[in-house]
Amino acid sequence: MGSRSRSGPRIDYQWGLRAFRRRKSAGDLLDSATRMKQLVTARIVGAAAIVALAAALLPSAGNAQTTVTANWVQSSARGPSARAAASMAYDPTRQRTVLFGGYDGGNYLSDMWQFDSGSWTQLQVSGPPGRYLAPMVYDSARGVMVLFGGYNMVGILGDTWEWNGSTWTRNFTLHTPPARDWTSMAYDSARHVTVLFGGALNAGFYNDTWQYDGTDWTQVITAHAPSARRGTALAFDSARGVTVLFGGQGDITLNDTWEFNGTDWNQIAAANPPFRRLWHSMAYDPNLGGTVMFGGALDPNSPQNDTWLYDGTAWQQIAPVLGLNPRFWASAAYDSAHDDFVMFGGAANAMPSPVYSDTWVLRGITTSPLDWAQANPSLAPSARVWSQMDYDSVRGVSVLFGGSSDSGGGNLHDTWEWDGARWTQVAPTASPPAVAGGMMAYDSSRGMSVLFGGSGSAGNSSSTWEWDGTNWTQKGPATSPPARVWAAMTYDSARGRIVLFGGDGPSGLLADTWTYDGTTWTQMSPASAPSPRDGSALAFDPSRGRAVLFGGHDSNGRLADTWEWDGANWMQIPTTTAPHARFWESIAFDAQRGKTVLFGGDHFQPNDLGESNDTWEWDGAQWTHDFPAAAPPIRSGQSMAYDAIRGRIVVFGGWNAATSPATIYGDTWELGNGIQTPPGTPSATLNVFGLGTNFGSVNVGSTANGVAAFMLSSTGTGPLAVNSIALAGPSDFALNTDCPMNGDPLPAGSYCMAIVSFTPTAAGPRTASISFNYNAPGGSQTFQLQGTGVVHPTTLTVSPATAVFKGGAIISASLQVDGKPFAGQPVTLRLLSGPGTTTQTDSSGVAVWFGVSFAGIHAGSYPTGIQASFAGSAAYAPSSATAALVITQPVTTAYTGEFYIADTTAGHITVQVDQRTPASDPQFIDYANTAVWARFTVIGPASSADLYAKVTDAPSWSTTGLGVATASQPALADGGYTVVATLVDGPSITSPSSAVSSDDSRAGLVSSPTKGGYMSGGGAIATDPSANTSDKHGYFSLQMKPGKQPVGNLVYIYRVRMDVGGGNLRDVDVWVNSTSITTLSGGSATGQFAVEYVDAVTGQRYTALEFSGGTFKLNVVGATSKSPAKFGLVLKDPNSTLFHSTGSAPAPVVLGLLVSTL
Repeated sequence: MGSRSRSGPRIDYQWGLRAFRRRKSAGDLLDSATRMKQLVTARIVGAAAIVALAAALLPSAGNAQTTVTANWVQSSARGPSARAAASMAYDPTRQRTVLFGGYDGGNYLSDMWQFDSGSWTQLQVSGPPGRYLAPMVYDSARGVMVLFGGYNMVGILGDTWEWNGSTWTRNFTLHTPPARDWTSMAYDSARHVTVLFGGALNAGFYNDTWQYDGTDWTQVITAHAPSARRGTALAFDSARGVTVLFGGQGDITLNDTWEFNGTDWNQIAAANPPFRRLWHSMAYDPNLGGTVMFGGALDPNSPQNDTWLYDGTAWQQIAPVLGLNPRFWASAAYDSAHDDFVMFGGAANAMPSPVYSDTWVLRGITTSPLDWAQANPSLAPSARVWSQMDYDSVRGVSVLFGGSSDSGGGNLHDTWEWDGARWTQVAPTASPPAVAGGMMAYDSSRGMSVLFGGSGSAGNSSSTWEWDGTNWTQKGPATSPPARVWAAMTYDSARGRIVLFGGDGPSGLLADTWTYDGTTWTQMSPASAPSPRDGSALAFDPSRGRAVLFGGHDSNGRLADTWEWDGANWMQIPTTTAPHARFWESIAFDAQRGKTVLFGGDHFQPNDLGESNDTWEWDGAQWTHDFPAAAPPIRSGQSMAYDAIRGRIVVFGGWNAATSPATIYGDTWELGNGIQTPPGTPSATLNVFGLGTNFGSVNVGSTANGVAAFMLSSTGTGPLAVNSIALAGPSDFALNTDCPMNGDPLPAGSYCMAIVSFTPTAAGPRTASISFNYNAPGGSQTFQLQGTGVVHPTTLTVSPATAVFKGGAIISASLQVDGKPFAGQPVTLRLLSGPGTTTQTDSSGVAVWFGVSFAGIHAGSYPTGIQASFAGSAAYAPSSATAALVITQPVTTAYTGEFYIADTTAGHITVQVDQRTPASDPQFIDYANTAVWARFTVIGPASSADLYAKVTDAPSWSTTGLGVATASQPALADGGYTVVATLVDGPSITSPSSAVSSDDSRAGLVSSPTKGGYMSGGGAIATDPSANTSDKHGYFSLQMKPGKQPVGNLVYIYRVRMDVGGGNLRDVDVWVNSTSITTLSGGSATGQFAVEYVDAVTGQRYTALEFSGGTFKLNVVGATSKSPAKFGLVLKDPNSTLFHSTGSAPAPVVLGLLVSTL
C-alpha cells in the first residue's frame, strides 16, 4: 500500500511481478446429460424459495473504481542485451517504444529495437555511432524521434539526430548546445519544441536551457533557473503544460522540484519530496495523472529502486516491488496505447557492472472508465460451455481448449489461441481427450499451459497435460490428484507451483489442496480449508502473493465466501460486501489495476434462475461492484484469462440455462480501460415479482415472509442510466437495491434488483410507494405498496395452588406467542384481585413467583383466586388467565375453655395465666426455657381499690420441675388472701392460704408437669398431688393482688402445635383479645373478643380466619356489688361446632374463691 502524501489525492498502489501469469478454469461441468438436466431442473424448481430469501442476500452496491492502482509487471519477452543509459522514447504514431544504443560495460552500442504488445523486435538499420547517456524524445508535431549528444570512445558528443520510423538523419543546425553528457531532455507538446537543460562537460556543470524546433537550437534566457547540475531528469506534464525537473547533482546531490513554462523556471515547494538523487528515470503518465520517477542514485554507487508520482502539488511514493533491483541509468518512456510506463535495463553502479536487460511496465488507472467490448473476429471457436482457458505470457496469446458444445455429451478437444484481434485454431500432433469442466493454468516459469482433469466420454479424468505452444504432452507424475471436474486451479508465481482445490470427485465433493511443480503433484495439509465444493473460481494475486478463491457450490447450495491461499494455509476473509452466492463464475487477476476481477456465474438472485453478468473487483480487503457501460449477456460456465500485454480480461463462451433450450455462447468479450462503447439507445423493462405490491397481513414487528422484487432490465443497445429509486412512506417498508446510481450505468443486457421488505411497526393498514426514474421510454414509474400490521396473539396459562392458611407456595405461569415460548416479558400475579407482583418470563416463557404469601386470606376454596396477566405491547396482544386457590385449615384439633373472674366490693382484679403443656401431648409443646404467656386483663374503674396480680415465668423449666411465679403488692394491707388454681377440664380446687404484709412477696405454684400443686406462703413450695384432678391439656394457676391502676385489655394466649398436613407440625399461639369492655361493677357488662392466630416462628398474626364470624361476645350476667359475675369465652371451629362443652350457668364466685365449672 502506498504512502499518503501531505497534500494531493491519496493513491493506493499494489506491486506485482508480471512473470506471475495465472489462469483458472471457471466452470462447473457435468459429465453426463442427465446430471446437467438435473441441475437445471433443480434450479427452476427452487425459484420460489429464491424470492423469499432475496432481501437477505442482496448486497450493497459499490461504486465504480475511483482510486489509483499501479503495478510494476516484469515482461518475459526476450529483447535487447543488458545495457545502461540507452536512449528510449515512445512513438505514438506507430505505437512503438523505440530504444537505441546504451553501454554494456565494455561496448558502446548502436543497435535499435522497438517494443510493442509485450515483444521486442530488433530493427536492422544504420544510424548514429554507438553511445550512451544520449537523451531522446518524440516530436509529435513532426512525427520524429530527436536524439542529442551522449558519450562514446570519442568522448562527449553534441550532435543532433532524428528518426522518422525508418531512417536516421543527422541534423546539422546553425546553433547547437555545447557538447555535454548527463544532460536531460523533454518534448513540450504545447509549444512543439524539445527542451534541454543542464549537464556536464569535464568538471563544469551547466544550468542553461535550450529549445529545438526541428530546424535549429535556441538558448532560452530565463529570469530564474535551477542551479547548475548534471544527472537530472525532465518530463513534460501535458495536462498542466509545464516541463518538470527533479534533482540531479551540482555541488551537492539535490532533491528540488522545478517547472518550466516555456518562458521561465519556477521552483515548486512540493510536499513529501523524494530523497536527493541523480541519474533517475522520469516520464509523464497521463493515466496516473502525474510524472513518474524511478530509481537513480544518492551517489554513483548507491542505486535506488523506489518509485514516485508527482501531481503538480506533492510527491507520493509507490511501495517497492520484490525483484525490481535498485538501479540508475534505466531507460523509460510512456506507452500511451497501453497506458504503460515502460522501463528497460540500467546499471547497479557507475562501472557499470552489473547491467540489466529486463523490461518492466508500470500500469495503473485513476478514473479511466472500465468497460466491456465484444470482439468480432472472422473466425472463432464454436459455441461452448466449461472450456479451459489461460494466458501464455511468453507468446502473448490466450489459449483455449475443449469444453462442451451442448447440454449433452458433446465435449470438444480443439485448441485455439487469441491474440487480441483474431482466433487461430492450432493443429497439434497430439491432443488431450475431449473434456469439459477441466482446469487449466499457465506456468510462466516453464512456459507451459497445464491442463488437469475434466469430464469426458470415459468419465472424470485425472490426467495431466501440458501445452508448449506447439504440441500437447501427457505427463506421468508418480502421484496425481483423484479424478475430478469443476475444480479451481491457478498458478502461484511466487512459489512456482500450480495450485488445485476441490471439485467433484469419485465420491462426491472435494476439499483437498494439491500443488504441481511441473514434475510432481503434492497433496497439501493446510490447518483449515474451504468446505468441499465444486464450481468455485481461483486466481493468483502476485502483488500480495496469495491465491484468491470465491464461492462455488457445496452440499448446502451456492456459496459467497472468500478464501486466500498463502502457499501453506487457507484463510477465510470476512467481507462486508460481496458478490451474490454463486458457482460457475470466472475470475482472473488484472495486473493493470491490481485487482482480482470476477464475472458472471450462476448465482442466487430472485427470479433470474441463476445466470448473471455482474462484474466485481477484489483488492485483498473488500469487493467492489463495477458498473461498465456494456457487459456480455448473462451467463455462467464461461472461460476467462487476463491478457497482460494488452491489459485486458478476455472472456469466451458460457451458457444461459434459464432459456429453453439453454443458450450456449460462442462470443468473445474483453474488459479493460480505454474501451470506447458506442452510445447506443437505452431501453428498459420493469417487472415486479415475489409478493408483488401487497404484502398482506403481517405480525407487528415481524418481517413479511417474502419481498416485492422489482427487476429493472437494460434491454436497449446502450447503457441505462438509473437516476433514482425512491421509497416514500413509513419505516415499515425498507428498500435494498443493487441498481447503479450516482452516474454509474446499467450495461445493456444487464439487470438490477430493487427489493422492498415489509416489517409493520403498528397494527392496521400501512402504505408506501416506490418510484423509479431512468433514461429510457417509460422511465418514470411509481408503484403503491400496502400491507396490514396485526399483533401477535399471546396465550397465558397459570397453575392452581393449594396451601395451608398463612403458608406459602410457588406459583408459575406460562406465556406463549404464536405458539412458541415468549421470553423476557413482564407477567403480573394477583391474589383475590389484590395488589400485583410482576416478574419476567424466562427462556422457556415461564414466570415463577417464589414464596408467595397467603397472609390475610381466609381458609377456603377460591375458583379464580389466582390471577395472572400480560399487558401486551404494540406488537403483542394482551392475555390473562386465572386458576383456583385453596387455603386449608392449619389446625386439626382445637380446644376451648371458660375463665371466670370474681367481682367484689373491694374492686376489680387483674389475672394473668401461664399455661404449660406436658411433652407427652402431641398437640402441645413442652418449652424448656421459653415463657409462653396467656393472660386475661380486666379493667376496672380507676376509683376502685383494685386487686392486681401478675405471674412471671420461672427462670427455668423442665418436665420434672415446677414453674414458679411471684406476686407482690406495695402498700397492701396486711391480711389473708386466697389463691385458687383452676384446672382446665377438671373440677378440682386447691385453696392454700397465707398471710401477707405490706410490700411482701410470695412465691406460688404456676403449673406443674404432674397433677396438683398450690401456692405456699413465705416462698415455700408445697406439692399435694391429690389436690388436683387430671387434665390432659395442662395446668393453670392464678395469683391475685390488689392494685389501684389496673390497665390493659383482656387477652388470652394459647399455644398449640398444629398439623399443617403431610405429617408437618407448626407451632401457633392463639390470641383472644377484648376489643371493648365495660365496667364490671355494674349489673352487667358486654364486650367483643377478636380472635387471632399468631405464628410462634415468625410472629405474624392471622386474624379470624379459622373460625366463622371471627368475633366472640363477652357477657356479664348479674354483676352486682355483692354478687359476683361470671364471664365466659367459647371458641368454635368454622362450622360452629364447639370444641368443648361448658356449663351455661355461672357458678357463684366470691373474692378469695374462684369457682370454675367445666
